[in-house]
Amino acid sequence: MEKEFLVYYDSGTSNSRIYLLDRDFQVRYTEKKAVGSKDSSIAGDNLVLLQGLKELYDGMLSATGVDEGQIEEGIYASGMVTSPYGLKEIPHLVIPTTVERFAQSVYRFREEKVFHRDFYLIPGLKTTGEDITHVNNMRGEEIEIIGTLDTLQERYPGRTIALILPGSHTHTALIRDQQVQGILSSMTGELFHALKTATILSPILSAEGDELDPEMVKEGVRNLETYGFNRAIYICHAMRLFNQGTPAQRKSYAEGVMNGGFPKALSWYCQREWKGCDLAVVVSNAYMYQLYSTLLEGHPYIKEVGWLPISKEKSYATEGLKKILSCQKGV
Repeated sequence: MEKEFLVYYDSGTSNSRIYLLDRDFQVRYTEKKAVGSKDSSIAGDNLVLLQGLKELYDGMLSATGVDEGQIEEGIYASGMVTSPYGLKEIPHLVIPTTVERFAQSVYRFREEKVFHRDFYLIPGLKTTGEDITHVNNMRGEEIEIIGTLDTLQERYPGRTIALILPGSHTHTALIRDQQVQGILSSMTGELFHALKTATILSPILSAEGDELDPEMVKEGVRNLETYGFNRAIYICHAMRLFNQGTPAQRKSYAEGVMNGGFPKALSWYCQREWKGCDLAVVVSNAYMYQLYSTLLEGHPYIKEVGWLPISKEKSYATEGLKKILSCQKGV
């Protein structure tokens, strides 16, 4: 007899989110905790990650009143839980890949430290090549990508798309013919967090609110190109020191400096490997969509920027899980 609910973790470098899903894959409960593979890496043991995931699980039971007997025994998880600093390292799939390959590659793992139950882990994706400067990989974003494929086909039929997923590491996937055919990976959110928590820029990057000043983002990009990263980011400190600009303007400038290398990297791929790609679609909240659409203004290859909004209620990761499990069952 099928259980009423299943549990899914989307666990990244810095944060993990739990979802309680019903049999129609509707989100009945979700919560996030600041724990991820980075914590395991620092501690040299994954116990800290497991304990954080268990706290999310226990909090879910308490908040919903759901009995464990109503939940499927196996827990599904994707993201950095499949990395060396996660629950169990499992190999990436190599692009190009399809939903069917993911469905065939779900890895069953018995966790005995904390949960004492089975986990079903979704593998990540990678490119291959002898030149390490062009090798890219992702863990976690692949399931979101799978969840977007139907929507992308409906909105942009037949188009070649650079699908941008901002996060601790921003990953951009080349989507062509309903397949992932390329990856571009950049360190972004983790860099932001490091500068926010461990440098003199903390007051600037901690500014409250989601107000973004596009002109200050562009100013940050220009100074990055003119002076390089070290000088350009210091200017952000000087702005606060000498009371130049509002808190939102300073933070927007910093966003431009920290993310300003992304358009150039995307140009390299569009020119050499992603030929014919003139559409980017950002999977994000409104703030990150505005940031990336600003960064891509006047881009030599990307002429249109679309948006797939996400929220606590709308997760493309859960859509991707639904697609994988449906494929396993032959639905």
